[in-house]
Amino acid sequence: MNTHNLNLIFEQYISRFAELNDVDGNDEGYKWRAESCFVEHWDIDAEDFVSMFKASTKEMSNLIDNATVQPIGGILLLLKQPNEVEFVRECFRELYREDGGDLEARQDRIYAFMEKMNAKIDQYASGSWKYPQKMNNVIYYLSLRYPSDNYIFKATEATEWANCIEYGDDFGSGETFSLAKYYRMCDELLSAVSENDEIMELHSRRFEKEARGFDDELHILVYDIIYCAHTYHFYTDGIIQTTSAKERIKRAQIRDEIESLELELAAATERFNELNVVSDNNVDMTGMEVTHKAFGKGQIISQINGIQVIVFAAGEKKFQFPTAYTGGFLKADEEIMAALKEADQRKKELVTAQNEVASLTERINQLRKVL
Repeated sequence: MNTHNLNLIFEQYISRFAELNDVDGNDEGYKWRAESCFVEHWDIDAEDFVSMFKASTKEMSNLIDNATVQPIGGILLLLKQPNEVEFVRECFRELYREDGGDLEARQDRIYAFMEKMNAKIDQYASGSWKYPQKMNNVIYYLSLRYPSDNYIFKATEATEWANCIEYGDDFGSGETFSLAKYYRMCDELLSAVSENDEIMELHSRRFEKEARGFDDELHILVYDIIYCAHTYHFYTDGIIQTTSAKERIKRAQIRDEIESLELELAAATERFNELNVVSDNNVDMTGMEVTHKAFGKGQIISQINGIQVIVFAAGEKKFQFPTAYTGGFLKADEEIMAALKEADQRKKELVTAQNEVASLTERINQLRKVL
């Protein structure tokens, strides 16, 4: 996720919150009032299903119907036909059937609802473009019934949001649409907004004022941010990236790789620092007796800057320390040899860690240039 863009959107949402929720102005709080109204009146088994449906949907405002399209109007058209009331009831009963969180099964029920409803609507309003049920309408019906398990969806708003935050997947459109991938994008926003204390405080006061009888677990807030970003032009000043889904996903994958590499770099740097605390030269062997495989026994008379001077019967000899020991030319007592072996291993690990830090740093810098 592009957290820089996300924070810019959050800043605008916070600074314009009062304006967006002014009851005499934009009044975006209607989304929560619409949900409250539905929860208060909905009863799938109501004896008077028609009156119940009208009462449940009366505060939906432009969430569904507008001057151009009226999917609720299409359902009401069917409900005017006494012989179709039970058909509508059963369509909703099937749509609202529990699925245990299986989003593929849920999406199949969305398609089935659309197909059955639209076929029936066409019998009473043949060729109408005004009344048919579309994907986003049916997702909203699901959100009304199960607000904590669903997210409201509008294609343009969702696509702009995906481009802005560089969502790392493509939820598609039309026949390629994936409910699971769209919900996953919303889940990411939910996680981020839950950690924004200022938005949480503002929303808490609004929720207390506008909501009745339900807990949507911030799902309507997630849609409200996506919707407001589009409707109130949060994307001006070049925040939104007008790229293809393919390019957006590529950039998101690069960001994810950078984040992963940065974690690896932090771990490698920590290993390097730990190994670098103790150097090989901390083993001071001055005065000790050692054995050379050719010169026999000798005594170390000095150890300076990685060079030992050892006196043998054949005279003084100089050796590199600790290479002469790790290479098998010189031997000391078991304790010293173990210490030197450990120091040599630590040195090798230090070099490996140093190379890893350099390699990871170079790779991260290369990827940042691409972004």
